Amino acid sequence: MPKYKTTELMACIMARELKNDDKVAIGLYGEFMLAAAFLAQKLYSPKLKIRHGLDVKKGIELNPAAWTLNRDTKAHEFAEYEGKHDSILSITDPKKRFCDTFFVSGLQIDRYGNTNLIGIKKDGKLRIRGPGSIGIPSITQFAKKYYIFTLEHSKRKFVQKVDYISSIGHNIRKKYGISGGPKLCITPLCIFDFKDGVMRLKSINPNSSLDEIKEKTGFKFIIPKKNPITKEPTEKELDFLRKIDKNNEFKKLESQIVH
Repeated sequence: MPKYKTTELMACIMARELKNDDKVAIGLYGEFMLAAAFLAQKLYSPKLKIRHGLDVKKGIELNPAAWTLNRDTKAHEFAEYEGKHDSILSITDPKKRFCDTFFVSGLQIDRYGNTNLIGIKKDGKLRIRGPGSIGIPSITQFAKKYYIFTLEHSKRKFVQKVDYISSIGHNIRKKYGISGGPKLCITPLCIFDFKDGVMRLKSINPNSSLDEIKEKTGFKFIIPKKNPITKEPTEKELDFLRKIDKNNEFKKLESQIVH
């Protein structure tokens, strides 16, 4: 059995993707994403910018996320500046945009990287209401790069066609001549990248197998001749994550893992 949590592995995967010239904003699963960003700053990309001026050198608070108004924690003390929600409108201006790197999730995800945060249909009607797209359509359109992540890898999550679209995938972008699109899709079982706009297996997580991934994915994806194993968390990565996770956020998130 691995000596680390699946959520710790996923945070390490995300951290390794963040670079010195990135400016990342945190959305869903704020504590989780903050941990990944702080890990990147600490070990890989010290010049990485996190929204609100958060910096591992100034102090770390994972619970609640640092942009809340909750004064029961020190989170607000570590923010360099406040940001109004309407600042999302600056995403179209490269000089003013509040982020250029983002992670999105979805109630549903398809093989082209379309995601759905709106809701699930049954018999042609909306039956399950999701959190909504909020600023996702704009952010994923104008950000320099973005990634899909999900704590669930199942056929109800990875579907042939999403019921609604919150962020557009590679097929729609190709059809209308729109650049961009998700770079990776990170799941509890594997990492997908995209080849010719279609999901391709990039690596298999140590706790999974190709057969399991195929069984729990609701569409066909590209399978290369070689299927490398995802790099496991290093001791340095785990030591840092566990040091900053004072409220056991990863343990709480681990209970939400579905595969």
